[in-house]
Amino acid sequence: MSPLRAIMVSPAMVRQKAADLLEADEQVLLLRARPEWPHPDIDTNGTTVRVIPGVSQLGILDAIAGLKDGEKAVVLTDRSERDLSDAVLSRALQQRLHLPDEWAAVPRLFPGAREVSNELRRLDWAATALLDHQPPGGWPRSRETAVTARHAIGALLGQVLGLGATYEPDPVTLTADLGEPTTRAAWAGTDAALRKHLIAWARADVGEAAVFALQVAQQQEHVTPLAVGLAFDVLWDEHGTAPVEDQVAARVRMERYVDRTSLTPVVARAAADVARAAIVRRDVAGLDNAARVAIQQAEALLDDVGWAEGASRSIFMRAGLRRRLHALSAALDSGTGIEEALHDVIEHHDTSERYAALHAVRLARWLATEERTTGSLAADIQKQMSDGAWADSAMGLVRSHDPELAAAYGRLINRVRERRRARDEAAVVRLSEVASTVPSSAELGSLALGVEGVLESVVKPWRARSRVLIVVLDGMSATIATRLAGDISRIGLTEWTPASAHGRLGAVAALPSTTDVSRTSLFSGRVCSGDAEDERRGLSRAFRNARLFLKRGLRGQAGAALPNDVVDAISSAHVPVVGAVINAIDDTVHKNDVSDQDWTLERLTPLRALLDAAANAGRVVVLTSDHGHVVERDSTPLDAVDADSRWRSVGSGSVRSGEVEVRGPRVVTSSGDAVLLWREDLRYGPVRAGYHGGASLAELTVPVLVFQSAMERKGIDGWGPATPSVPSWWHDPVEPAVATPASDASPGALAKPKRKAAPELDGTGQGALFDQADVRHEPVLSTGPDALTGTRPEWIDAFLTSRAYTGWKALVKTEVTDAVVGEVLGCLALRNGRAHRDTVAAAAGIAASELNATITAVGRTLNIDGYAVLALDDGGTTVRLDEGLLRDQFGIG
Repeated sequence: MSPLRAIMVSPAMVRQKAADLLEADEQVLLLRARPEWPHPDIDTNGTTVRVIPGVSQLGILDAIAGLKDGEKAVVLTDRSERDLSDAVLSRALQQRLHLPDEWAAVPRLFPGAREVSNELRRLDWAATALLDHQPPGGWPRSRETAVTARHAIGALLGQVLGLGATYEPDPVTLTADLGEPTTRAAWAGTDAALRKHLIAWARADVGEAAVFALQVAQQQEHVTPLAVGLAFDVLWDEHGTAPVEDQVAARVRMERYVDRTSLTPVVARAAADVARAAIVRRDVAGLDNAARVAIQQAEALLDDVGWAEGASRSIFMRAGLRRRLHALSAALDSGTGIEEALHDVIEHHDTSERYAALHAVRLARWLATEERTTGSLAADIQKQMSDGAWADSAMGLVRSHDPELAAAYGRLINRVRERRRARDEAAVVRLSEVASTVPSSAELGSLALGVEGVLESVVKPWRARSRVLIVVLDGMSATIATRLAGDISRIGLTEWTPASAHGRLGAVAALPSTTDVSRTSLFSGRVCSGDAEDERRGLSRAFRNARLFLKRGLRGQAGAALPNDVVDAISSAHVPVVGAVINAIDDTVHKNDVSDQDWTLERLTPLRALLDAAANAGRVVVLTSDHGHVVERDSTPLDAVDADSRWRSVGSGSVRSGEVEVRGPRVVTSSGDAVLLWREDLRYGPVRAGYHGGASLAELTVPVLVFQSAMERKGIDGWGPATPSVPSWWHDPVEPAVATPASDASPGALAKPKRKAAPELDGTGQGALFDQADVRHEPVLSTGPDALTGTRPEWIDAFLTSRAYTGWKALVKTEVTDAVVGEVLGCLALRNGRAHRDTVAAAAGIAASELNATITAVGRTLNIDGYAVLALDDGGTTVRLDEGLLRDQFGIG
């Protein structure tokens, strides 16, 4: 053979031959190769094998003769076997000259492989690259007996990128990983010829988007493929919108960031789709720094190529979020396009403003619902429990860092406060309407229940069925109760409500709505004031052997959630009623901003432990409060002497706008009367985080929630498992408002007082609760109808009586009633075939604990032959009705 045909072998090839030599336990291996070795000797499994260039027969013989005992050597020579003669061959492994067949070496690099696939062998550069870049731990095990190109070259790409030999490249992963500076540096440092080969392989096996990422990364030191792809996402938008002139020019300028003369729309869009997917994938666990940098780079790139406006079209760039937020602010002001604007904000992947935007739209929906005039204090309290509390909750979460949107939120909140103020104004003239006798379960909700009647009207009837734990969260408003009820229902307790209340029950605080008055009245069963000892005596009088634990008595020993005596009392069959008072809310209201406080079971220590103990003992849980509170929101101070934060003595001055003078049996002061603030934006004294003692509905309303173990199927007469208490506007759009929005007047502006005659107590013979009320009477806004209260379409009744439906129902034999099916269909028909599952359940009167089973049963009743007339969408949260399909399936005209 001619010496010119010998090749330069790689260290990896020599290393493999050295391993063969050691395995055979011979001294010398002859390898046909250029007799050049600019590397150190080979260390194989702790044994050093010398590598000796052999340029001639005599030189090789001299080198072999010079080996010490035990020394091993691989001789590189370009001589043929004929040139070497038997004198050399007889001293070598297998008495022959070994040829450097790199492909023969490749299967040994991949455990589990015995050969090389044809597709890999066609890559004539791959064997050398795999030998040269073999990682210290070896290449990963082959899944096939023949090593595939996908497996081998994918591992090679991962190795040269510094991502490890187990790397499995796909366009999304590759685009994201090349966003890391170390990965791009490794790629830029790879041999140019090998980069070219890997790019060609990627085009065939991974796709053009992967090629794009590799090309950008090898050309740009700082700009990432992810950033370029995000810029492409607006330069070539997914809808194929006709580009403007500046956009076309920017597309051409972007070519300098990619190693090609021109960009095709197909490649650009593929790169954009991959970039979007990479951000979405990383957004699951929160964007990392590389992704955030890429988004900022993309916005800078668009500015650099002369189309900065394009960033406002992005669903990832900050400019895109600003545009959407400003569109939302305009929609909130105009009252049109609100849902569409919210959809656009939610579509953007920056979630920093999403939660506030959602709650702002919920407030706008609330304002668009019809404001029905109430006729009693009981109805006012019920409205606060079922509707107003949710609006209060949303209002505390509406805020923005964007000045334009913040201003729009402020105007929205002013409109909300106007409506709430009108409700407070209507309720304040009815404070005398608290029932003079304790209502029965059949009357709960139709008569206003005073806080002093909770033991008699709620605890006592449930005590007749089971032992009871009554937990008083001091200062818990209806707003906080709505947040907690959902958490409690998820820990194995089912909520129960009185049927006559049509929702959660609310009681009325004693006046002033302070702890010493209302909490003592609660435990004493009569309106009075007192301290902890009075509360203990009151509960013991109501229920013999009852135990009441206050703040210090609920602190467990080291390592214990509850003190032993509390656990013993709850588990004891001899303690009919256990009371517990948790002060966390009231304490926090006086010190910290609670407008957006997320009150959870974990925050209200030791509420979770008490609930668990009650469930284990089979006790019914009554969760209640003594009063609510109002949150500080730019309130206006009123001068007053002898005043608490929300009430003052009658003798301290005449009644002004926003105040009401009260007197009567439910007023507990030394003089028997008081002046209370009913407007939430007023206060006496210094600014605090929150206040109570006044006469706003937020302060007056005392939530009364009842829970049983989810295993219990029976309750007491007049009570049943609660339906979802979420108002329809919380999850679903409503009809747009048709009335003129309320004034945007500053909440601190005081209205001119008007005197009104004092109302009389009905049928009690006890005289007026208060002598005069300083209130304003303005028309209550009436806007677009809430779909829940609309008249359901006539076709539904025709459907329920049709032969096709009754015949099919007899076949499927579900237990769901026609009444429930009709209500479900009516709710969905009035909402264009889509509604949140809670909205549907509330409309149909389906208990929350039975919701899944009932919706499934209604679906079986309507879905003939598997056709989805009724289905759940959005991960099971939305109920969808295909009305056209229902009509076709059942032959309804």
